[in-house]
Amino acid sequence: MKNPELITIAGTRPELIKLSRFIQLMRENNGGGHSHALLYTGQHYSANMKDIFFDELGIEAADYDLKSNTSDVGQLKGGILSLLERIRPRYVILYGDTNSTMAGALAAQEIGAGLIHIEAGIRDFDLTIPEERVRIYIDSVSDHLLAPTELARTFLEYEQVQGRIAVPGNLISDVCTRMAELAEEKERRLPEGGSSLPGEYLLLTMHRQENVDDPDRLLLLRKHLGTIKDRVVFPVHPRTRNNLARYGISLPENVVLIDAVGYLEFLRLLKNCKLVMTDSGGVTEEAMILKKPCITLRHSTARWETILMKANVLFPLERKDPLGDVIEQMLQVRITGNPYGTDVAEKTVRLVNEIASPSSSSPSHSPSYTKRERGAEGEPIGPISPPGSPRLGAGHQSP
Repeated sequence: MKNPELITIAGTRPELIKLSRFIQLMRENNGGGHSHALLYTGQHYSANMKDIFFDELGIEAADYDLKSNTSDVGQLKGGILSLLERIRPRYVILYGDTNSTMAGALAAQEIGAGLIHIEAGIRDFDLTIPEERVRIYIDSVSDHLLAPTELARTFLEYEQVQGRIAVPGNLISDVCTRMAELAEEKERRLPEGGSSLPGEYLLLTMHRQENVDDPDRLLLLRKHLGTIKDRVVFPVHPRTRNNLARYGISLPENVVLIDAVGYLEFLRLLKNCKLVMTDSGGVTEEAMILKKPCITLRHSTARWETILMKANVLFPLERKDPLGDVIEQMLQVRITGNPYGTDVAEKTVRLVNEIASPSSSSPSHSPSYTKRERGAEGEPIGPISPPGSPRLGAGHQSP
């Protein structure tokens, strides 16, 4: 293939999931006349974290696969930079706040490529969270910021970022809706009695380093799960299972441990549960889309719209009140809205094409775009130093 004008960088399971429909449309439409390629860094490289998701999501193999097998930002940047120096794309498209995203931003800056950041503007408002530093830095240096919600746009405007802001919506909205329908269709084809799901259950997911690597926090989890009347289905990440065994921690009998599952099977679990407990921002979004009450097992979230719409509540494991009581309250919630939009992939592709064709349809003239000008309140905050610099402290180490 000829050197692409646009290159999308991904390296993890959540990125592949959320970008899947966007990548499909870019390939089907030939990037709207602008050559496009997918670069997969290999930050997540095991079979169940990469190959299965390429298969399930219908994404063809990446145009460039670095097979990095690392989450180290320096090594990821080195591999990305080597490729970008060779192909010289006009724009680099980044998603979210992973180590691959950070490495891609730094590499793109070195070759002078324009930066398009999808999922711009989400904030935990807690700089002790490594991803927060990545988000703030990338938003401060991006030329175009595609925010998932109007709330995220508001955060970016308050920060007075220099890039142009648009709100196409959240890409997970399309993917989750479509894949949930496929999961439901697959379930309908099962023979009678062929489903392995219990009749009624709550769903639990945990993967964050601060939760699953600390034996004290795993003990707190066990205590809270003991206050729950319902059966709990827990797809266990290998890292979590190993830590439970390492520290000799057994969970209550109402907790059913199953192996980690593919995305389609996970959506089947989510669609059929009464409520989900999670420390994952992505699962919080999917719960909102599928109208399932959510309890976030953290002290913060970057999905504040779910809190404001009363579809989600924060429950850090240090809380003293019984988790079972909070579950009973949340089971009364009825979720009616979806703040993440529809046909988001199509809108995002259209915006990217506008960005790549400024002479034919400048995004600066689009009503979906805004640009924060300097005002009496002072100078914009960006750009700031990247994570790892003296200004922001240690670099981003993903779980």
